Amino acid sequence: MSAPVQRVSFTLLSNERSSCRKDVPEHDNRVMRFRIRAVSTLAALGCLATGVSAQNTPAWNHIAGYSVNTGLAGPAGGPVRSVWYIAGGERLEAQAQSGKIFETTDFEHWKLNSTDVVPTPFPHPPAVARPEAGVQLVSGGRRYSVTRDSLFGSDDGRAWTNLTGFNGQSIIGGGFSALAVSPVNPLDIVASNQSGVWRSLDGGLSWQSLNENLPNLDARVLAAQRTVVLADALLPGDIPVAPRLASVTAGKWALADGVPAEAELRTSLAAKYGLAATAAAQSGNLIYAGTADGRVFTVGADGTLAPATLEGAAIVSRFWIDPANPQGALAVAGNKLYRTTNGGKFWDNITGNLNGGAIHGIAADSTAGVVYAATDNGVYSGRVVLNAADRIPATWTPLQGNLPFASAWDARLNPDGTLSVLLEGYGVFEAPAPHLAQAPRIVNSADMSDRAAAPGSLISVLGASVKEAASGQNAYKVLLSTDQSSQLQVPFEVTPGALQLTVQRGDGGVWVAPLNVKQASPAIFVDTDGAPMVLDAATGLVIDSGTPIRAGTTIQLLATGLGRVTPEWPSGVPAPVDSPPAVLAPVTAFLDGTPVHVTRATLAPTLIGSYLVELQIPEIVNRGATELRLVVNGEESNRVKLWLDSGITAEAQ
Repeated sequence: MSAPVQRVSFTLLSNERSSCRKDVPEHDNRVMRFRIRAVSTLAALGCLATGVSAQNTPAWNHIAGYSVNTGLAGPAGGPVRSVWYIAGGERLEAQAQSGKIFETTDFEHWKLNSTDVVPTPFPHPPAVARPEAGVQLVSGGRRYSVTRDSLFGSDDGRAWTNLTGFNGQSIIGGGFSALAVSPVNPLDIVASNQSGVWRSLDGGLSWQSLNENLPNLDARVLAAQRTVVLADALLPGDIPVAPRLASVTAGKWALADGVPAEAELRTSLAAKYGLAATAAAQSGNLIYAGTADGRVFTVGADGTLAPATLEGAAIVSRFWIDPANPQGALAVAGNKLYRTTNGGKFWDNITGNLNGGAIHGIAADSTAGVVYAATDNGVYSGRVVLNAADRIPATWTPLQGNLPFASAWDARLNPDGTLSVLLEGYGVFEAPAPHLAQAPRIVNSADMSDRAAAPGSLISVLGASVKEAASGQNAYKVLLSTDQSSQLQVPFEVTPGALQLTVQRGDGGVWVAPLNVKQASPAIFVDTDGAPMVLDAATGLVIDSGTPIRAGTTIQLLATGLGRVTPEWPSGVPAPVDSPPAVLAPVTAFLDGTPVHVTRATLAPTLIGSYLVELQIPEIVNRGATELRLVVNGEESNRVKLWLDSGITAEAQ
């Protein structure tokens, strides 16, 4: 094995227990984020505080910040209603879209102000382009004019300069709501608009964002584990815009491609059925759609629209569909929660003692009978029978812990066993799903899927601290164990088949679970954003997920589940640096269905249960995104995205 691989593998990917760092989810280094997924079963968190009650005090980790990179002059926040200087100009205050008032004295860090009130409202800027018709302010002989989408400055009131316009657009966003001029310096101005708060110290010639530490993230829906739908909440008089996606990139929020799935579905329902849906969701051939008058429509495979009424309901705002059985679903309407077990023919009110105010989002685990509700008063956990109609009232308890006090807009259960919640203004927080402590499950350590295991592969037990584990006479090496998650290696000696894994938990209990083991079950390690760990074989350096891989390059991937090796290697022992054992079965790789040459596949040096696959990118490839998968013994891995560069320059073309 070459030196670069030794260096990277040993330094970054050794099977050691990682230290607990609160800032890990926001770390800019993708190697660190990958290392969290590869080494620890708590992939999205990086660490787990021990000794914490699993029921109502989970240890939450804040994901990314409060602002989004939208291509403006700085990070953008959510809409801000107003901004003003306090007498003397030493303190600035702003009112967020939520109505909360925040203040700053260093123009960088903000804190909640619960005592002050909004001063006399700023006249709303008219929808005009001429500065003479805008709202005008005069300070020390300097004049400013505010229109809906631009700011203008003038020294005499006759000649005006557009302070925000470039190529026909505002560099700090539009939808202006207020302009504050420092009482001690007429060139010190602060503007609030649809994209947050912005400051200029030279009368508008240059601008800086004040949004990075202002808890005013404009998100309402969790589209994926670390992807949110930005809200279309608007300031008075503004024109509605289509909702946008934002995802975590390098520890920060950035706009993402695509259209929210629900928005597409609602548009499709309107075009096909003339249905003005206020909420919609789809699983397979079954669609649920809700309306403003409390009705729910289902659309089956035959395309027939079947209505039902939610008793006592107002506007229907959200659905959850059981991924294992689309006939089971939940619907949210105001402060009420409804359940169906027969595909929407009948709905039961299962709100029970949930008194958190309006419900905005829900997540559920039908097997465990657990529902998480995002409400005006935070996040609640409830015990609810989801796969059968019953008369047992739901019981709810608030989830405590280190969450800020704010309304919760959404909740989501992730494949890696974590619970994500979206708080108004504050963004996304993640913690181990509390109910998993009572319902452990086994997943693949590489992609947190429920795919089969293989001799020598890594598996994770979510929801349990594992002390010992075995199937038959084969003991499973426990590589990592925390209060709620553990990582094990399947012995190389195990005989494939339908096995029973007996787990002795750290609390003394015994848990038995089925484990399907195949000769091979390949899985490529991915980080919390779904990006694979890719190394340049020539340099040993990590290739960032956003960096194109040049044609002709030899790359290396980290995987698990490739099966037995030759010469045989003992379980639970790190692979050697020199001459690591080779995978016994042939390993093939495909880029968008086209075979690519695998130069070697071995155990990963210094690691336990991990494999290093080296492959050659063809000399001629299409530029752009491509899909990579591995195949071993006819078993396919997860499919990951690579960005390729043809290597052909514009001049050559």
